[in-house]
Amino acid sequence: MRKYFLAAFLPVVTILAMLQGCNKAPECPEVSTVVYEDLSSVEKGAESYSCSNLGKISVLEQTWCEAKEQFEKRGQSPSSDDFLIYLKGFREGYAQASQADDSKLGLFGVDSQPEPAYDMGYRDGYLSITDAMGVFEYNCGSTDLASEYKDRWCEAADAYRSSGAGSDGNPFVKGRFIDGYMTGGRVALTVPTSMEAFFGGENPEGKQPAIVQPSGDLKNTELAFYRGFDVGYKAMIDSIRESINQVMQQMQIPNNMEFPEGLMPPPGQ
Repeated sequence: MRKYFLAAFLPVVTILAMLQGCNKAPECPEVSTVVYEDLSSVEKGAESYSCSNLGKISVLEQTWCEAKEQFEKRGQSPSSDDFLIYLKGFREGYAQASQADDSKLGLFGVDSQPEPAYDMGYRDGYLSITDAMGVFEYNCGSTDLASEYKDRWCEAADAYRSSGAGSDGNPFVKGRFIDGYMTGGRVALTVPTSMEAFFGGENPEGKQPAIVQPSGDLKNTELAFYRGFDVGYKAMIDSIRESINQVMQQMQIPNNMEFPEGLMPPPGQ
């Protein structure tokens, strides 16, 4: 979502044309008129939309309609004074999530007291974007949904926290790092890559690299993916090397070792 979605709240600047009959700048300076929108109706709670055709409405209307729906799901009426506060929080959370910014959810207190309207709105607005983008997080301290994928996801989440690639309160950057970590590990598992990395280094001469990061300025989410790929790739290579070393050590025949009949190696081995 673009940053201008709250632009309707800003002053509208109209630049007037040069005065009629003038043809030189010194004789006819430009005149600008600043027109401020009347926000009194919005502040009084008069902002209201039909929400009948969500496919053809502005972002202001969309956020109002989504906030109204979520507020009503909480068992509260949009006609209450708290809705304006909730709406403000909803729109700010919505905007920050739309820009993949860090969330403020971790700053909100969690206790037995009712959650303030602004906090509720911010949470619902931010999570509406993460839900729409399919961003999710596992609870790594719980045994629910236990799986190999969850184990690797939690491993990647730990690597993200120790890598310094971004804030733990940014699910978008964190998610892209984890995606990169998983992808890097998958590439490292290919037979050519794993064997070459073990015997000839991570990028043997003459071989194509595991991944190439584009030049130029990249977004935080893009950088997180490449950082995660690098960390995940190296972690898997280290794991492969350790596994191969263990197998080779187990293959060494101890002195005076007795083999079952038919498995005794030829003399000299």
